[in-house]
Amino acid sequence: MAGSIEKTSTGRYWARVRVKIDGKSVQLSKTKDTKKEAQLWIAQQLTTNHDSKENKYKKMLLADYFEQWYTSYKFDKEFSTVHQYKSTLSVIKKLIPKMKLVDFDRTEFQKFINIYGADHSKQTVAKRKNHLTQCLKNAYADGAIKKDPTILINLVGQKGRPSDSKYLEADDFLKLEHFVENKLDKNAYLAIYIGIHTGARIGEIMALNYEDFNQETKELTINKSIDPNGRIKSTKTESSRRVIAVDDKLLNVVQGKSGRIITASNNWINRTLKKIAKEINIKPITFHALRHSHGSFLISNGVSINYVSQRLGHRDISITQKIYTHLLILEKKPQEQKTVALFD
Repeated sequence: MAGSIEKTSTGRYWARVRVKIDGKSVQLSKTKDTKKEAQLWIAQQLTTNHDSKENKYKKMLLADYFEQWYTSYKFDKEFSTVHQYKSTLSVIKKLIPKMKLVDFDRTEFQKFINIYGADHSKQTVAKRKNHLTQCLKNAYADGAIKKDPTILINLVGQKGRPSDSKYLEADDFLKLEHFVENKLDKNAYLAIYIGIHTGARIGEIMALNYEDFNQETKELTINKSIDPNGRIKSTKTESSRRVIAVDDKLLNVVQGKSGRIITASNNWINRTLKKIAKEINIKPITFHALRHSHGSFLISNGVSINYVSQRLGHRDISITQKIYTHLLILEKKPQEQKTVALFD
């Protein structure tokens, strides 16, 4: 039965339609003022999924729900942030591809963390755990699952890489710069060169125009980034919008040009960086590690951590201190000696 409409004694229209709810045939009815409204209501009922939320999500895979969730709620995040959600999705598909959302209880969550943590650092495991926790709490609030499976999940994982593996030492940092500056006609090399000289995020660099460089004041304005779909958007946070000083070498490279600077993709730039590292015999790093290398190079040469924090666009100095703890420890001894000497 597609639906029926009857005119009532009051001049209104009584619409009836039979639909399936959780597999059962049920008749719905509604009274409308006009025949057209009644017809529209019937059409809406026939195209609406009337199943209860529990039944609707009964067969949905965890991976499918996670993808639906992050593309709906995290689509406007920074490029690197969305990339992390994609990485979590890849892990879910790899480790538990057939896991249904409704079957993913606390025990299954802990098993997932234990398996993934067996060969990944605690820091990386924490990211995956956080992403899944956000998603599952949304599913619970949405009525898709009956219980919150995120309570009291233990974080496990391997000890992270030593801090000095996440950045280049000064000699290798300068070695990389020297190699790249002779190949700036290649777009990916130019992106790396800008990263070396500014410490900017890869999304920020990919969004730069030549006009963002001020030749008179010798400054670079960073106020935008590239999202995962290649669209220009505002930077990640208020602190990310900044104006930083740049050197003459970099200014000379961009002088007299206009328009977008970088056309190479994020993936191609990172692949090029790893290729260069192998060619000049330095340890392989990601573009994000190149950003850390810039900060480490400045701090190692006496630049204050407060300025480095502002230059890198960190939300507050505690983030900078956490990243560069290893360097601050090295600086502690000479600072202690200077302090004691003041009272000699």
